[in-house]
Amino acid sequence: MNAAVTLPRGDRRKRVIQIAGSLLLLCVLVLIFPRHKLMQALQSIPPWTLAAAVPVFLLFHFMGCLKWHIMVNNAQASLPVLQSMRCYFGGLFANLFLPSVIGGDLVTIALGISRTRKTEGIVSGTMASRVLDLIALALLVGISVLIFPKSVNSANERLMEMVLAVLVAGGLLVCLAVFAVRRKIQGKARAYLDSFVAAWQHPGPAAVALALGFGLQAGLLTLSAWIGAGCGLHLPARAWLFAWPLAKLSGFIPVTLAGIGSRELVLPALLAPFGADGALAASVGLAWDAVLIAGSLVGGAISKIAGSLDRKASLA
Repeated sequence: MNAAVTLPRGDRRKRVIQIAGSLLLLCVLVLIFPRHKLMQALQSIPPWTLAAAVPVFLLFHFMGCLKWHIMVNNAQASLPVLQSMRCYFGGLFANLFLPSVIGGDLVTIALGISRTRKTEGIVSGTMASRVLDLIALALLVGISVLIFPKSVNSANERLMEMVLAVLVAGGLLVCLAVFAVRRKIQGKARAYLDSFVAAWQHPGPAAVALALGFGLQAGLLTLSAWIGAGCGLHLPARAWLFAWPLAKLSGFIPVTLAGIGSRELVLPALLAPFGADGALAASVGLAWDAVLIAGSLVGGAISKIAGSLDRKASLA
């Protein structure tokens, strides 16, 4: 990454709290589930599975990069592809050191602004891209509830339907609020809001971006289920479609680093209605952390290479 860019470091005290939060939750995980079962499940994963999971993880994130590129340029950021790669994968790398996925978004925004200075387009496009991620996750939960055959008891079925209803209603309320207050907001805030709205005013590119976002989330879900099979956790597709998106949403809570710790505790609880062994489900989360860390480190290298290639192209 470009050394001329000052990345947001955040408050050191908060960073310590978030690291402590992840460590505390991982300690709770070890106390709740038998350590020997966790280790057996992790050791049962073929090494080639984890080795293959890292490039597949990055391949799906190239879809996420293209999605982000489309949305920020819809918001009039005018960012070239190589710079989009630099920004997106720089944010992916930063997720390892900053609180939740939001910390990575801040780095992505900072890198984008350093290149174009079109702050409104970068910020609003990033927000629009994140909204697409949430829509994709809600669609996955919706598929599990509405399409796949029922495989849990009626009480859990009602809970799943209620979760989906909350997600859909919350999303609609946010959209309505944005458009309702748009004309009442003035000044700099109005410029950001106009850029956010502009990101959606080209239906074709926005639809392509949504398809890419859905492909990204569905691909990562499939990868997680594949790792789960390696741990010995064999569940119907509906279980993963319901549990994985909601477990991923826990990564937005800024009390851990990259969702490490929270995801491992949430996933077993969400998979329990489908008959999943808690220790095996927790092991999937731990194995996913290994893939996430390795993939994010490679993402940092991709960001640096893309930045170097862009500088050479601009000088040519």
